[in-house]
Amino acid sequence: ADCVALFSLDQSSAIPVDVHVQHIACRDYNSTLLDENKSLTPKVYKEVGDIFRSRFTSHAGWAHSLLFVAELPSFRAVLPK
Repeated sequence: ADCVALFSLDQSSAIPVDVHVQHIACRDYNSTLLDENKSLTPKVYKEVGDIFRSRFTSHAGWAHSLLFVAELPSFRAVLPK
């Protein structure tokens, strides 16, 4: 639902969270996100979204997309170092 909201309904603060995004949020913004929560629970889903929204405000969804793509091996060669 958050993917549809972000990419089709102009909801730029929607954050589609999966385990990859959870790991990005844990690595870069809150290392405790994986301490007790190895899986993506509704609570963790909300926490990750809230982290992105508080950090990137109204463009959180697009920040999520850029950070997600930056993790893909096929894009690493074209990203600045």
